[in-house]
Amino acid sequence: MKTRELAYAAMFTAVIAASAILTRIIPVAVVPFSLQSLLVFLAGGLLNKRTAALSMVAYVLLGLIGIPVFASPPYGGLGYLLVPSFGFLLGFILTAWLVAWCLERWGNTVMAHVVSVALGIGAMYLVGLPYIYGVLNFYLGQAVDVAYIVKIGFIPFIGFDLLKAGVAAGISFQVRKRMLL
Repeated sequence: MKTRELAYAAMFTAVIAASAILTRIIPVAVVPFSLQSLLVFLAGGLLNKRTAALSMVAYVLLGLIGIPVFASPPYGGLGYLLVPSFGFLLGFILTAWLVAWCLERWGNTVMAHVVSVALGIGAMYLVGLPYIYGVLNFYLGQAVDVAYIVKIGFIPFIGFDLLKAGVAAGISFQVRKRMLL
C-alpha cells in the first residue's frame, strides 16, 4: 500500500470519527442524524476498494480498542459489540468496499455512482438489520420479529440515507471528474 493510500485511509478514519463525536454534541430529533453514512459513501466513491475498506476497518478497530469514537454509549470498547446498531458499523466496511469496487468496474459515470451507492445502502442494511435482530433476540432475550426490526432499524433512517447517498454520489462523481481519480 502506498503512502498516499494510507494517508487517505487515515483521513477518512479521522473524519468519520469526528462526525460521530459531532453527533453526540449536537442535539438531534427523534431519529438520530449523522453524517457517517455520507462519509462511508464518499470513502467508497473517492478511494480504491482496499483503501476505502481499510479506512472503515481502522475506524471500527479504534472504537473496539476503547477509543471513544462511536456515536452512542458506550462510545467505544469491546462492549460495543453488544450494541444492536454495531452491525451498521460492520456494514460500513462492506459498503465502502462495494461502492469502490463498483466504480472500479463501471467507471466514472453519474449512473455508476448512483447505482454503486444504492448497492452500498443495500449492503449496509443487509449487515445492520440482521445484527439488530440477533442482539435483540439472542443477547437481550427480546422476542422480536423481522417486521419490528424493519420498523426500528430501516424505516426511520432510509430517507436520510437515500439523501446522503445522492449527495455522496454527486460529490464523488464531480471530484473524480475534476481530479481524474
